[in-house]
Amino acid sequence: NDTLSISHLCLSGPTVALIRHVSAHWCTRPFLICFFQCQLHPTARGNMAFKPDAKLVGKRVALFVDFMYEDMEAQYPLFRLKEEGAEVVVVSGKPAGTKITGKHGYPIIVEKHIDEVKAADFHAVVLPGGFAPDYMRREKAMLAFISELHEARKPIAAICHGPWMLCSAKKPHPTEDRSVPVCYGLKTTSFVAIKDDVENAGAIFVDEPVACDQNVITSRTPKDMTPWMLKIIEQTQQMA
Repeated sequence: NDTLSISHLCLSGPTVALIRHVSAHWCTRPFLICFFQCQLHPTARGNMAFKPDAKLVGKRVALFVDFMYEDMEAQYPLFRLKEEGAEVVVVSGKPAGTKITGKHGYPIIVEKHIDEVKAADFHAVVLPGGFAPDYMRREKAMLAFISELHEARKPIAAICHGPWMLCSAKKPHPTEDRSVPVCYGLKTTSFVAIKDDVENAGAIFVDEPVACDQNVITSRTPKDMTPWMLKIIEQTQQMA
């Protein structure tokens, strides 16, 4: 094919510049083909992971979204996890194929309705913030998905307003015959505006870039996404 598209690959800026420069010369096309074949992990090429040392090959991660999600908090994990070889599935309470727009207008396409997925088929879930969690916490199936992942001790990553979901999803009380929020008794952080909600749900609020307690990984705002993502990758890598 004479058309060379690199927009869907997770490449660094210098790499993109290099490829664009080289691809301007037709005689170098064989070099580019060899370059891609060597760099893409052999078992992750279908997912276009551009790291020979990808850490999450064979892992499946659910990315929950709804309208008015915080754009960066969904888009960055989407591509960062793909870069590590993970299969990321965009899940929503809206039908598959729905174009969901974020707070700043950036779109994402729903791949699976929440009723079409099972928690047992995933290794982790990512819960972005924005206003979306206020919609998502009304979806009983989404809350049940989170509860099942927590019971299985699989990573649950929430940022900004995402921990609202951890207030609404339930788990058994450790010593009493009743249900409590998933964040109950866990060190948790979030956007400061929902600190009271998190504490009222029984969590131990900490004002830190990342709080990791058991399998629950929480963060405050987009500026904290780098350490948050590193912890998500670390914990998901450990899943069998």
